[in-house]
Amino acid sequence: MKIQNKNLQPGLSFIEIMIVVAIIAIFAAAAGPRLFSLLGRGKRTSTQNVLNAVAAGIDHYKIDVGTYPPNLEALVKKPEGVSGWQEPYVGSEKTDNPEVPKDAWGQDFRYEVNPKGTKPPYKLWSMGDPDKDEDPIYAK
Repeated sequence: MKIQNKNLQPGLSFIEIMIVVAIIAIFAAAAGPRLFSLLGRGKRTSTQNVLNAVAAGIDHYKIDVGTYPPNLEALVKKPEGVSGWQEPYVGSEKTDNPEVPKDAWGQDFRYEVNPKGTKPPYKLWSMGDPDKDEDPIYAK
């Protein structure tokens, strides 16, 4: 014959719940920094992809106009006195007011035209995460 205790209720005790919470906290502490590292790497990759698209626009501008653009604004708005300029070379053509893309942190890209005959003919880069001291990201 089986005797049942009517005072016992099914469920988890406070101690069991605290053990589960502690295990979850340990996993979060171990995985958290890795996840944030992946997010940072994603922004760098995104910025690199946009830099490459802007570099392609610069090269297309050079083919159409014959010189490298004096600034990145020339890729979206026709400079005065320039012939051969075809269309916005970066950004969406469907907008009335295209803008030069920015990096993943919302900062403007840096652009310099090197003297003629210098390799590479121009430099295009992003300063990267403004909250971290890291190397700039250059167009490839």
